[in-house]
Amino acid sequence: MKPANACQGRGIYLVDDINDVNVDETSVICKYITNPLLINGHKFDLRIYVLVTSYEPLKVYVFQEGLARFASETYTQKINKNNKFMHLTNYSINKKNERFIQNENQEQDDFGYKWSLGAFCKHLEQVGIDMNLLWSRIYDVVIKTLLCGENYV
Repeated sequence: MKPANACQGRGIYLVDDINDVNVDETSVICKYITNPLLINGHKFDLRIYVLVTSYEPLKVYVFQEGLARFASETYTQKINKNNKFMHLTNYSINKKNERFIQNENQEQDDFGYKWSLGAFCKHLEQVGIDMNLLWSRIYDVVIKTLLCGENYV
């Protein structure tokens, strides 16, 4: 569960039962994935930048560079709800972990717990992922997400 108006990982926590959620707060709640795709044993998220210049007609630009952010603790299926470094990928949280590895060399953009999106895609390609299919699915999610909010824009 994540508070809708928070950032940098503040206020995120795991709940066992949806009935434990305070419905008076505006929040984002998503189902926990117990068997996530891992890279080098770590959970990750992708920071993909999207520019919308028009809704009528819909004009969307997806920048193919961004970030892949990793949890700084190896993921295990034994859920320890208190280990935020295993579950969350927020840089603001993970940089406080004593095991956090900071990448200080921009030439080596696939090192540490924050990679460039280009390095991440290169890694996926090397392990046999069809990147054209992946980007097609990313575009699909971007468009569907924008359409969900179209009435509010």
